[in-house]
Amino acid sequence: MMGCCLSEPDAGVELQDPVSGTHQFTIRHYSQTKGIGPGNSILSRYFTVDGRTWFARFYPDGYTPNSAFAAFYVQTLYKPRRRAVLARFTFQLLKPDGTVRYSRRSDGPCTFDRRCNSWGFRVFVTREALEGAELGVLHEDSIKVRCTVEVVNSRRRESRGGGDGDRASSVAAGSATMAPQSADFAANAMRLFLKSGRAPFDVKFSVGGTVFEAHGLVVAAQSEWFATALYGHGGEGGRWAEAGLPCVTISGTSPEAFEGVLHYIYHDELPEKLIKANGEAAMTRQLFEAADMFLIERMKQMCAGRLRRFIRDDTVRGIMDLAQAHSCKELEQACQAFLGRRRPQPTILY
Repeated sequence: MMGCCLSEPDAGVELQDPVSGTHQFTIRHYSQTKGIGPGNSILSRYFTVDGRTWFARFYPDGYTPNSAFAAFYVQTLYKPRRRAVLARFTFQLLKPDGTVRYSRRSDGPCTFDRRCNSWGFRVFVTREALEGAELGVLHEDSIKVRCTVEVVNSRRRESRGGGDGDRASSVAAGSATMAPQSADFAANAMRLFLKSGRAPFDVKFSVGGTVFEAHGLVVAAQSEWFATALYGHGGEGGRWAEAGLPCVTISGTSPEAFEGVLHYIYHDELPEKLIKANGEAAMTRQLFEAADMFLIERMKQMCAGRLRRFIRDDTVRGIMDLAQAHSCKELEQACQAFLGRRRPQPTILY
């Protein structure tokens, strides 16, 4: 559940020299964002601070019903599981030339944990002021926003040791010295599986007559669908691995979409070249369907965000049917909002 700050840090937490990161984005077609409804937000692109992924939320119609204020929140992509993250945050509205015109900073560090991983300002600025000439941040129906996150209990600083709490934790764990900073597992895995050639492909997939090679453990780690199919999960699961088939035949998707799925699995990003080569709207739709088929939720949501750009009078019904068929509530709500206003669905562009 989202709420307003603020939380007090635990005793003994050093607040000096936080690890900070800044993400700047532009809300385009601002006038078209009005009317999406209180509590509905537009998301920014992901950004990284202190090794953790974050994104910003903009609530043009307010966080709560009948609010006269636009709201801004910052959120972690995943809820911290082992250890809460203490972070301050700042939102700034910029003039077209990049100078700061309006700014608000959290009063103190907020606790991002398993119970709540989203904090912000329900009362940030009135919509009247946001749109007014005196503030001067609305230019050509666009608003520039800068979000800064400052992590005050940085994992990087802890890896260097030095605090009494750090030493006590080390002794409790059975070691008098701090462990070195964790290696970048994703980068190491990429070097091993794709670049070094030391880990040969061990599974093949045939999709529409095209054969793709992959690493069974890699695709299974990113997709429960592949994990069940290759290694079993009760019932009929694991039939391919158990049968020792040299090549798995997959139906229900195209070779291009499957290539995009593999690209996402190995690179953690959408295949931009593939999308541009095959037409953004059509290819994004195929990738959305494939992501749902292979149970890759983050990829599905990324595709859904792109599909919102193509909601128009002649496409809204088709996209609505697509969203309903693949149980994507956010995309369905975007179509419903468009039908209610009969205006293009707003997006945040970068």
